[in-house]
Amino acid sequence: MNNKFKTFGIVMYISMLALLTSGCTQLFESETSKLEQMKGPAKITQTPVDVFKGEGAKFQPFLGAMSGAFKLRYEGNKPNAKLDIDIWKNGKKVASAGSIGDLFFSSDVSESHEVEVIISIATVSIEGQDEFNTIKVGTIHDSGSTLATFTIPWEKKLTTRGLIYNNEPRTFMADESVYLWGMQATSTNVIHTADLSPESLSRLESALIFTLRIEE
Repeated sequence: MNNKFKTFGIVMYISMLALLTSGCTQLFESETSKLEQMKGPAKITQTPVDVFKGEGAKFQPFLGAMSGAFKLRYEGNKPNAKLDIDIWKNGKKVASAGSIGDLFFSSDVSESHEVEVIISIATVSIEGQDEFNTIKVGTIHDSGSTLATFTIPWEKKLTTRGLIYNNEPRTFMADESVYLWGMQATSTNVIHTADLSPESLSRLESALIFTLRIEE
């Protein structure tokens, strides 16, 4: 009988030791994975937002047809991200219309990992003067919101316009520039379907492209 109890005790001891070892291994692997994630670039997810959905429809007369919105959320180390407004001509970036720095700014100790960006582009015409575009960019964080306005000259011949944006969420690493949203324009009555890939952008006559860039 004593031998049976001893055998049972040994089996239980070995089983408990195996469980503890397995648990410690999983915990170690989990912590190691977290440390590796913190060392590398952040992971950013862009999610489109229908700014005119539901009660938001009342804002459409103020924002206009050339408007859009999206959310950005990061995981890992906070990236030093900025949103550049690039001017494209004949498939290439030729100038900058402005930039918004420290996109993930937060005054909270806990740090907000998400920002919502709302964009509105409107053309202003004054008789006897050149046309210009007014670009408004609003950013909304947990700790508050900001609104920036940029004004750039606009060619009168660019009469046809269309938005370029993603319909589905997408995730990317914060180690390269990413095209997030845009507006294309042409001097004809024909506008072609486009997306935010470099190949598609290279075929555009004129565009305003909102680009996420990471600073060191």
